[in-house]
Amino acid sequence: MSDSVLSFINDGIAELHPYEPGRSIDEVIAKYNPAKVVKLASNENPLGPSPKAKEVLTLSVDALHLYPDGDAKELKEKIAKLEAVSTKQIVIGNGSNEILELAARAFLNNNSSALMSKHAFAVYKIIAQVCGSKIIEVPMIDWRHDLENFKNYITGDTRIVFIANPNNPTGTYNSHKDFKDMMQNIPPSVLVVLDLAYYEYVEAEDYIKINELLDEFDNILITKTFSKIQGLASLRIGYGIASTELCNILNKIRQPFNANFLAQTAAIKAIDDHEHIEKSKKLNTSERSRLQKSLESLGMECIESQGNFISFKGSFNAEEMFVSLMKEGVIVRPIGLYDMPDFLRVTIGKPEENDYFINHLSKLL
Repeated sequence: MSDSVLSFINDGIAELHPYEPGRSIDEVIAKYNPAKVVKLASNENPLGPSPKAKEVLTLSVDALHLYPDGDAKELKEKIAKLEAVSTKQIVIGNGSNEILELAARAFLNNNSSALMSKHAFAVYKIIAQVCGSKIIEVPMIDWRHDLENFKNYITGDTRIVFIANPNNPTGTYNSHKDFKDMMQNIPPSVLVVLDLAYYEYVEAEDYIKINELLDEFDNILITKTFSKIQGLASLRIGYGIASTELCNILNKIRQPFNANFLAQTAAIKAIDDHEHIEKSKKLNTSERSRLQKSLESLGMECIESQGNFISFKGSFNAEEMFVSLMKEGVIVRPIGLYDMPDFLRVTIGKPEENDYFINHLSKLL
């Protein structure tokens, strides 16, 4: 037989460029053996997880042989109180990425298109391509989503619009008015996925009000994660908020026991650790401003960010600078994958980590 099993993979998968995570500390040590390593590549919380969440993990080992609550009832109740929504409006995911995938599986196929900004989070294109869907990209204006223009790119087969606010990797945001105006011009048959992975870090006063959007529009799905400010990235836990009807659909195709016991219990505690969250916000706000000023003093062009990272470029080859910094024990992120080949992205770290990065960057210029 001339055909192999690989001859029948779904359209789009063979040409797929997989997601590229940031380099790990172990990988850099093994290859370059620097005296010290500072990882500022993956937008992780430099303060680590909530102390309350860490306590739960050490006390949960006796339950490892039991399946978790498949409906994550206690976690949903916590989230419902936090977000002022019904538990029926929540779907729990193995990270917020799974919520994005559930939406794609429910609505995208090889007869559909998915709309997103150019320079948007790489996962949107990946999951759309896996579903065989056509990808439509809207150019940005000043590195921001041109939401006013999204309506002009909607076609008859568009099923999902993906938007991150703030956007990764640019760090830019759109206001509540921007979103409401856009939603009023999007057909109700098109699902708008609003990815809020970095919303806790936003300082802008005109940022979106999710409950107002949920009350007015049935075709919106909001995703959030415990990976960023709560520092639970390795446990993979996130959630989506939408209408009861949409959540029912997503829960039908969600894998059973997709959120493990440790992740659920840690997330429950992390929600209540207001001290850790506020401490993380305060650190990020002060260090983001200080780091941007330091970069600009070195002649870097920075994109104004509302996230926990800054994308910047200078008079250097970004890939070469990325490798040079790794040799010095500093891990940042090249973002050529986002059609930004001249830029590097640096996560906001602790003051001493940011100083270590700036000191080595300045020596390499």
